[in-house]
Amino acid sequence: MPANTTDQGISRPVDADSADNPVAFVNELAGLEPRLVRTYTNEADRTAKMTSLAENNVSGLAAEDRVEVYNGTNHISLYCRSLFTLARLSADFNLTLSSTALQSVTGLVSPVPATGTFGFEGFIFYSSSTTADIKFAFLLPAGGGIGWSGLGVVTGGTSSGDCNFATAGSSDGPLSYGGNGVGQVLALHIKGAYVAGGTAGNLQFRAAQNTSDATQSVVHSNSRLEVFRIV
Repeated sequence: MPANTTDQGISRPVDADSADNPVAFVNELAGLEPRLVRTYTNEADRTAKMTSLAENNVSGLAAEDRVEVYNGTNHISLYCRSLFTLARLSADFNLTLSSTALQSVTGLVSPVPATGTFGFEGFIFYSSSTTADIKFAFLLPAGGGIGWSGLGVVTGGTSSGDCNFATAGSSDGPLSYGGNGVGQVLALHIKGAYVAGGTAGNLQFRAAQNTSDATQSVVHSNSRLEVFRIV
């Protein structure tokens, strides 16, 4: 009866007659399997099955929707090679009225492991009154470090003029930007880096009004957050 290889489930004959399963055939499978673009249910499935690793091994993860290459130390997403995660808002996210407390923007989040260094980039479409303006931040897993900046209108500005070039370097450390009026959409371009600190969790984008105002501030649909693994 046939048996499957441990990793990719390639069937090979196994019975009492060794002639049905010659050594040459077994050796051929052992050499072939590591050269496949191997696919797994998730990271745990890969860890259990992909026990023999060599630099430049490529694998695909179904649950995480990404393809990665092993660099001799870690499985690295193919950014120049592909994205680690791509999060995009499919609907507007309305912030709480008259509140300056940061809120997690549902959808703009990336699960990150306990170790590794990650770059990220985002395009955030938002609207807010000229009184409320808006502020953004990233909430990190315990022990993680971050440095990021966003190019956008300064508080008190509108659609053009002075820009905010400030940087932030802590979990939930906000940067503030100007609003152009309720329903008037502006854009913010974000770039940064995240270094894991021993705890797996989420790199979560956050937002709130910068000044309490009883008008609607919004993070708009099609805002996105792209994360790629560096090391």
